[in-house]
Amino acid sequence: MTWNEPLLQGTKRCPRCGAAFECKVDDLRNCDCVAVKVSLPVLKHLQHEYEDCLCPACLRELAQEQETNTT
Repeated sequence: MTWNEPLLQGTKRCPRCGAAFECKVDDLRNCDCVAVKVSLPVLKHLQHEYEDCLCPACLRELAQEQETNTT
């Protein structure tokens, strides 16, 4: 599974922390990748660093780190 071949539904395992989470890429209104505000440069970095989507907790943590580093 890669960023270019997303799982359309079901449980994934976060490549950053190993937590299981529900992938909602086929339901963008509820997709954590859309709901958590992460800048485009950070998203591009994540695509190079990890093979697949991150869990909501990791996305929130990275978004918070990004906000802290820019203020």
